[in-house]
Amino acid sequence: MDTRHTPASVAQRLLWMIKHYRTDFGALSCPVLCRLTGEVDPDALDAALSALTARHESLRTTFTGRGARLAQVVHPPTAGGVRRVDLTGVPDPAVALDQAVRAELRTAIDPTEWPSRTTLWRLAPGEHVLCLNLHHLVTDAWSTGILFRDLGTLYARATGARAQPPPTGWQYASFVRWQQELLDSDGLRRHREYWRRQLAGSQLPTLGSPSADTSQSATAGQAGSEDAPATSDVAIDLDRETVARLRALARSRHTTLFSVLLAVFYQHLHRITGQDDLAVASMFANRSRAELRETVGLLANMVLLRARVGQATTFAELIGQAHAAAIGAFTYQDLPYQMLPLDVVQTGGRRADDVLFNVMAEVRHRTVAAGVGFELLVPPGLGSRFRFELAIAPVGPADLRAVFYHSTAAYPGAQASEFVSGYAELAARLAAEPNAPLGSARPGRQTPTNASQYDTGVTHS
Repeated sequence: MDTRHTPASVAQRLLWMIKHYRTDFGALSCPVLCRLTGEVDPDALDAALSALTARHESLRTTFTGRGARLAQVVHPPTAGGVRRVDLTGVPDPAVALDQAVRAELRTAIDPTEWPSRTTLWRLAPGEHVLCLNLHHLVTDAWSTGILFRDLGTLYARATGARAQPPPTGWQYASFVRWQQELLDSDGLRRHREYWRRQLAGSQLPTLGSPSADTSQSATAGQAGSEDAPATSDVAIDLDRETVARLRALARSRHTTLFSVLLAVFYQHLHRITGQDDLAVASMFANRSRAELRETVGLLANMVLLRARVGQATTFAELIGQAHAAAIGAFTYQDLPYQMLPLDVVQTGGRRADDVLFNVMAEVRHRTVAAGVGFELLVPPGLGSRFRFELAIAPVGPADLRAVFYHSTAAYPGAQASEFVSGYAELAARLAAEPNAPLGSARPGRQTPTNASQYDTGVTHS
């Protein structure tokens, strides 16, 4: 099999451009991090990782060129190397592992050389943690679930079991060709018309102090400044009873958990900013075609989800607005927001990706393959390439964790903790009384502990 050059996708070109022109850009690691319990066969694990790379072209794709000429270089399958680290002799293997994983995710991957790096840490006999660290140019959150499932299946097959993953459907290059045909034929015209109607007159949330980010960017590269991360994160687990109520509420309203959690986010932003009409950004999987359900690659598109929060009298009504916004975005997600005219949304000088809300896909987090347990983990300290991102991640089969990624310059740690705990408290209150008047959950515009960190104007993500 020869090396093959193919064009890059719209999302890849945007990501490449932003990384090169924004000094405050966050991490670009998108890892598959999993715990392995049981007696791991090292040869079978190596064979499984090699088979995984052979199966998915994105895992052996590098990049060349820039701008509109950015191209993918798909390499022939090759046996990948695994760095093995034994932590059994250190005083506290768990602490050492946390530090090692954080350091690994902070270490950049050069996609012009190779898109991945693999490390296996041994914590104890029968306990390992594997990190398949991938550059975001070749993967996304949906792809993580595919890779985790395939890894277990291919490991079982490498030990002699009769196991076979499902057909891959399109490889990423086929998606790029299809996307380009849509653009060349104006096949996305209906999408542009929808988004113009949907977002006309909408506003981005007015949060944080952009000047703080500018100041941080200006000092980038100065002595010592490289040690300060551009983004930090703080997390809180939602109360289990609250999660059960949110799920039940989604079922009773014939909608998704995403829409319910988004409605809580809208209300939380409304309480902080006082804005009644909010457009917040989210990343959608962009896999409307059946051929793309098993494709590994950067398919996710950013969309803007609009709600007129001030018109909702109850949380149940606000869920209805969030549901309608999500359904419309799902239908028209093939067109990235960045390809819309600049005047569609009133940005107020801000970036549309300033404020982001995501709910991670609920994938199978545990599996057993040839007697070895595989458990997908939430990576610690991953960081975000966005200035303000609230991500809701499933933890195990039932629980949810809210992780707030934020600019360290614009959002001090105490304020970040206040934001995410406020979201969790509001979720509990609204889930318990979804039909109560929202006025009871609207104490008016809140003033954070450090009020100067929020703009006071009431004029994303």
